[in-house]
Amino acid sequence: MLKGTTHLHITPEDKLTYTPLFFRAGSDGEKQALNELVTKGHVLFVHDEIYGQLQELIKSQNPSVRIKADEYESLITRHLNGVAIGNYGVWVYYPWSRRLVHLLDEDEFIEVRTNRNQYKITREERSTLSTKKIGIIGLSVGQSIALTLSMERGFGELRLADFDVLELSNLNRIRAGLYNMGIPKVVVAAREIAEIDPFLKVNCFFDGLTETNMDDFFTGNGKLDLLVDECDGLDIKIIARYKARELKIPVVMDTSDRGMLDVERFDLEPNRPILHGAVENVNPKTIKELTNEEKIPVILQMLGIENISLRAKASMVEVEQSINTWPQLASSVTLGGAVGADVCRRILLDQFHESGRYYIDLDELIPEKRSTPPQKPVYSNPFKPLTVADMLNLANKRAINNDTDSIAPANDIISKLVTAACAAPSTGNDQPWKWLYKNGTLYLFHDEFRSYSFGDFQKMASFISFGAAYENLYINALELGIEPILHFLPDSSTEKLVASITFKKLHNGPDTILLKPLNQAIFNRYTNRNPAPKAAIPADTLNQLAAYAESITGAKLRWFTNEDELNLLTKIIGACDRTRLLNPAGHYDFVHREMRWTKEDADTTMDGMDVRTLGLSNSQLAALNVIKDEKVVNTIKGLGGGHAFDTLAKRTIANASALCMITLPTYNLKNFFEGGRAMERFWLAATNEGMAVHPLISPFYLFPRVTHSEGEGLDTKSIAELKSLRKEFVNLTKLDDNGAEVFLTKIAMAPMPEVKTHRLPLEKVLFIE
Repeated sequence: MLKGTTHLHITPEDKLTYTPLFFRAGSDGEKQALNELVTKGHVLFVHDEIYGQLQELIKSQNPSVRIKADEYESLITRHLNGVAIGNYGVWVYYPWSRRLVHLLDEDEFIEVRTNRNQYKITREERSTLSTKKIGIIGLSVGQSIALTLSMERGFGELRLADFDVLELSNLNRIRAGLYNMGIPKVVVAAREIAEIDPFLKVNCFFDGLTETNMDDFFTGNGKLDLLVDECDGLDIKIIARYKARELKIPVVMDTSDRGMLDVERFDLEPNRPILHGAVENVNPKTIKELTNEEKIPVILQMLGIENISLRAKASMVEVEQSINTWPQLASSVTLGGAVGADVCRRILLDQFHESGRYYIDLDELIPEKRSTPPQKPVYSNPFKPLTVADMLNLANKRAINNDTDSIAPANDIISKLVTAACAAPSTGNDQPWKWLYKNGTLYLFHDEFRSYSFGDFQKMASFISFGAAYENLYINALELGIEPILHFLPDSSTEKLVASITFKKLHNGPDTILLKPLNQAIFNRYTNRNPAPKAAIPADTLNQLAAYAESITGAKLRWFTNEDELNLLTKIIGACDRTRLLNPAGHYDFVHREMRWTKEDADTTMDGMDVRTLGLSNSQLAALNVIKDEKVVNTIKGLGGGHAFDTLAKRTIANASALCMITLPTYNLKNFFEGGRAMERFWLAATNEGMAVHPLISPFYLFPRVTHSEGEGLDTKSIAELKSLRKEFVNLTKLDDNGAEVFLTKIAMAPMPEVKTHRLPLEKVLFIE
């Protein structure tokens, strides 16, 4: 409060006032009331331009006559016909601004104010429009449409519904003065309409459109002729359309994105599906309480993801992350006001009869022709699929002499062993293995065509997968009374040949007793991303799982259950997930190499990750579909966004019983292979305990790019962030950069997933000579 000044306080009643007062000074009673208004100090400003209005009136009545300036006085005197000019017409008082304005009375005012509409809107059409009733719900684009309709005099009665008050953040798109903050939006709009044309009839619904006032809004004082929907409430958006369809009222909606205007002619098509059938399966009762983020799937379904602008898609991913809600620009809202008002007028005048969606996309209509589109990177696989001839050639060169106690299992036994091996996990379910059985030796090959990806840096991920596959084979062989003997990398000059495996009869030892119970879990093991309440796991169980992992020589397992540790790991994992998805190559791999976006695609390829296995909510799946578009991801990255990916990690880990990390002492392919074995023993043991295992390995696939290279494949900003995250990670774990960091996973108690990833048919991966 400023000192030394006089203040007139605005009362709650003042905030709801939107109807001006009329005084016709030719009437003694009204003239007295007008004088009292002035003498009591209610009027701060008087605007008396009646003479100029009379000039315009006379001019409009004589369009073919060039009237000279000195002729107006006599013409006006004649028109006044003895009435004092101060008593002519009507004085309009606006209580909210305390302004008194002298105007022509209604008929003459309308004639002059609409004079320049001729003949885009004829007098007959103006007369028709003056009988029409329009309802508008939502007053952002709705305000723009309302004001445009008012300026064109496109209605006789306007019903405005919005429950919100004007806030500072609304002024990026709503035309209003700062002094209107805290005033209901319906009042702000109604006042501006009254200041444009006080004779227009406006009714305000301060609670917005509700199920309680809906009948009054639609039919009170006569049925609406047209509904303009610009509300944010999805439930009301749908319920209002059901009501409009019941009453055969057309609906117009502008989305202020790409100039999209939606028209539904329920007056002509009373059985037309709501929103063109896009929300027929949506129950408005269940979406009422959704957050902005949770509304995204419904909005995408309603608008069609393919129809949304690039910036709007990027913004949707950032809702409740780096921005509060969906963006709207004044230019788009103004365009929506113009287009919406134009179509409303033509519908009411029986000049437009269609339903549909229409776009006035300024980026397309007025493109930047000089700009050169950015060069799209080409992602090509430098490897060719590994052939049987390739494998035979490598196997012949690397043949080993079998020990005297070696055995040659029958082909059907080898098929069983390899089937078990191929049930192992692999990055993106790429299944990078191929197998050749010849002369009693089973060869494991690396099909680099299948594994080549951003995630398989220096072949770490593939060799972890090979270790897991071998471990499955080893455990299954023990069950069959056979002991595999591993010969790792017979020749390191070619890493295509990972190992050769010979066999001998099993002599029961410690491994047999420890590992045989794991065999039953081989085909029950899966990645389980299903959400579930957080549940504690007994320390004895955790120690037992650790014992399985550490039964591989050199393997170390560490649990994280402390809240501070989990929070830090959540931050690191989320940032690495974001880095990977915002990286062009990482994004390409995720969208085009790993994910199977439909069941049909998953069933056909028999590899990759069926999107249904991700355990995502509808809103998360919707966001995932948005970020499939590399242009959207590039836009998000350019805006410095993408933190929704961080949040996904936070949600994932929120219900974790613990996080688990497996490491080996030396950074080399042999240790990653052995780490894969430790990982699989741990995972199978966890499966037997009914636990959900959800790998969160992006840090282990990204950190080596800054610890064992100069940031290969990363931009400068990502390198700097990863180095910073690495320091925090090392401070927490006390690891150094020379070890093999193999596995980082969430452990939880969650229901079994209904969908599991496929495996390639055995004949595609096993060749027996």
